[in-house]
Amino acid sequence: MDQSLSLHPATLQSQRVRRVLFAIIMGGSAHTLLCWIALQLDFFRGGDSLFISLFAIIWAGHALFVTFMLLGLNRRLAEPAMILPLMIWSTTGLLVTAAVVDQARLCVMLIFFAIVQLGVLQASLRQFIFLAIYCVVGYAIVLGIVWLYWPEAVDVQGEWIQWGLFAVMVMAVALLAAEISTIRSLLGKRNSQLAEVVERIHDMAVKDELTGFYRRRHAMELLSKACGQASRGAFSLAVVYADLDFFKRINDGYGHGVGDLVLQRFAEVVSRHLGGQDFAARLGGEEFMLVLPVSDQQEARHLVEGILMGMRSQRFAEAPDLNVTLSAGLAMLAPGETPAQVIRRADEALYRAKESGRDKLVVGS
Repeated sequence: MDQSLSLHPATLQSQRVRRVLFAIIMGGSAHTLLCWIALQLDFFRGGDSLFISLFAIIWAGHALFVTFMLLGLNRRLAEPAMILPLMIWSTTGLLVTAAVVDQARLCVMLIFFAIVQLGVLQASLRQFIFLAIYCVVGYAIVLGIVWLYWPEAVDVQGEWIQWGLFAVMVMAVALLAAEISTIRSLLGKRNSQLAEVVERIHDMAVKDELTGFYRRRHAMELLSKACGQASRGAFSLAVVYADLDFFKRINDGYGHGVGDLVLQRFAEVVSRHLGGQDFAARLGGEEFMLVLPVSDQQEARHLVEGILMGMRSQRFAEAPDLNVTLSAGLAMLAPGETPAQVIRRADEALYRAKESGRDKLVVGS
């Protein structure tokens, strides 16, 4: 359950890999070192050959986890952090080595608490409970196997007392982890709510509430950036000034409710025609600006004429006899031209469209 919010996917994946590498190197090294010391003290049944075989398998499993994540295959999983599988694998390694380590069995099992740290900010409450039960029951099975096959190597009473203490400690840690998990979940929800509030505030600051188009100030900033990109040859840039024809008559004759509906319908028509880099702005009332990165002037003309045709075809149940048209002026950014200059030419073209009968597009010279 990865709660890393609002991170770029590549950054999040890199964070996961670093976290797993650190846990494997630190926890795996401590486990290996402890068992090696047990081997030197003659507490490790099976000798060097069994030690080498067991830890070759354990480290091969660790390497497989890391390789799987480096290849990005974990991204296809429901739990891309792979915390629970890694903790289960590491715990299994502890249980297997605990079966062949005498005198220091509890010391080996105490490394389980380092494994828990791997998931304390990642795993869910249910995962912690499952892991705790798996470890405690697995430890009991290990003691049963050792007592059954090597009774001379185990102090039954002492081992079961140690198991009981270990079980209590594991349950205590599981409860603590559950509390941390709850806090983490609450923080995650609060962060998500805060992000939504910030996004809404940002939208309110830069977007018109009725149409969803950018407000004038933010649109001018975006236009300035687009002009800079166009001047470097990234694309040709068309700026369109548009005005809903006789909009005041619509408000006066049908009411502001219908007027708002007309504005919303216009926004829907425009949104259907705009591409990924295009954007629209409401400059005030029924006046709008479209900024269109295009390949040439003809592409921009076709797009705007499609919007004009779309508005002509609109019908309103609240006003069956209402026909809405649009006038527009288009100007292509010229070399060395400033945003203010291209805006002025688009505005002049819009004025000519109104003067020559409305419901048309005029291209600026």
